[in-house]
Amino acid sequence: MAPKLKVITDGIRSDAGMWDEQSGKLGGIHDTLEGFRINRIEAGLFQVLYSAYMDAIDQLSARTAEGKTRTKEVADALLKNAKAYDNHEVDTKKSVEDAY
Repeated sequence: MAPKLKVITDGIRSDAGMWDEQSGKLGGIHDTLEGFRINRIEAGLFQVLYSAYMDAIDQLSARTAEGKTRTKEVADALLKNAKAYDNHEVDTKKSVEDAY
């Protein structure tokens, strides 16, 4: 594999790791938000705010769950592309060596 391509694919893999890490963090936020759910009795004096509070928890929870999934997809796509670059380089090198 050419040195420049190795640097590029290592960089792509590094970026994939960052996206994967962010996916885990979003999953942790999602789990924390789920712990903030309360029922009407627990709301006590704040019954007036209960619906808005639960709507906010629902939205934040849904967005962080989606973010976790999407950032994981980005990480997976980056790894797939790095592997494709590496495989293409190996195939190209082999075809050139076999040509002579």
